[in-house]
Parts: sequence; C-alpha cells; structure tokens
Amino acid sequence: MNADSDAAARKRPARRQTVKAPGNRCLRVILSEPEMRRAVLRRDRALDGRFFIAITTTRIYCKPSCPSRRARPEHVRFYATRDEAERAGFRACKRCTPQLASGEAEDALLARVHAAVDAAPDRASLASVSAQLGTKPETLRRRVRRAAGVPWTVLVRRRRVLHAATLLVTTDAPVVDVARAAGFRSLSTFYAAFRRAKGVPPAAYRKSGGSLHA
Repeated sequence: MNADSDAAARKRPARRQTVKAPGNRCLRVILSEPEMRRAVLRRDRALDGRFFIAITTTRIYCKPSCPSRRARPEHVRFYATRDEAERAGFRACKRCTPQLASGEAEDALLARVHAAVDAAPDRASLASVSAQLGTKPETLRRRVRRAAGVPWTVLVRRRRVLHAATLLVTTDAPVVDVARAAGFRSLSTFYAAFRRAKGVPPAAYRKSGGSLHA
C-alpha cells in the first residue's frame, strides 16, 4: 500500500449503521459502530429501541442500557431491530427485556415485584426481592421508582396494606396477627398505614366486608 492509499484509508469514516427509530417511523438514526459502543458503555437509555446488542458467548441480545456486565468487544454484535437479532439466533435478555416496549417492560417489572412482595410480605425486602429477580438492589430501587412513580418503601407498604385488607375480610385472625402477616413490625405503624390507604381503621374495614373506605 503506497502513502497516498494509506492516508486515504485513515481518513475513511467509520462504518455506519442505519437504525430504525421506534414505531417504524420514517426517521432514521445513523450511528457508527464506535458511537454504538460508546452508548453501550454509558448505558444510554435514550438509545433503547434504536439498536440492540447481541453477545456471541451467551447468545442473548440486550438494550444499550442493560445493567448486565459488559462483554468483550470482540463478542458483541449490533442489530437494528429485535427481529434481526432473533433471526440470527439470539434470545432476549431476562434482565433488560429488550423484546418489550418501554411501557411493557415497566409493567412486567412491577408485576414481578408485586408477585414477589405478595408471596412473602412479612419477609420482602429490597435485597431479597432484587436477588429473586436477578438484579442489584440499587438498580431495582431506581427501576421501581421510575416505573411506579413512588419510592420502594411506599410501593411495599401499599402491597402490605392490600394483603392485610384481604386477610381482614377473608379470615377471623386478630388484627395484630394480620398486621404481622402483612409484614408490619409495629401495630401503630400498621394502623397509620392502613388508615392512610383505606381511610378507615382496620376493624371498621373488616366489619364492612371490605366495602367501607373513605
């Protein structure tokens, strides 16, 4: 290769990929491979759905913002759509659920969190639920806040109140036992949380068969 051709090669721009914008709109976002790699390294949520990364060693594909540990560059492939990644033999990551639209992913996360808390409201903690869902506690805390619009503690308290309300109208257990079964360590905390959520005390709620609320 002579000096002129070598200089031309150095000036040649990085290969760029045409990536479809969400919703099959006419808009096209042109990204070079280095740009996509940088987006993946900074876990750029703004580009979720604009392109997908696939890992050849695990055969999974992810969103750019996936919280999973980053793979070595030589093991990463880029795809413009989920269908392309799946046709290439990759399956969706269970952590970032790239096969779901943003709203669907949030709904799926909340459904899993609700199920985990409801299954053991007296033992549900950020650490235990995040371990069950295969994510880090702080990651789950942020995702819950973004999806539900309330802090983790508020979401759990609401689920515990719902569990307690069910026990009140379906069992004859004393209120103190209902409070403990729902995960409340203090009876006064339970009364305050229940009245805040339902507008009436637990006893009045039970007497009404669950129909009485403010």
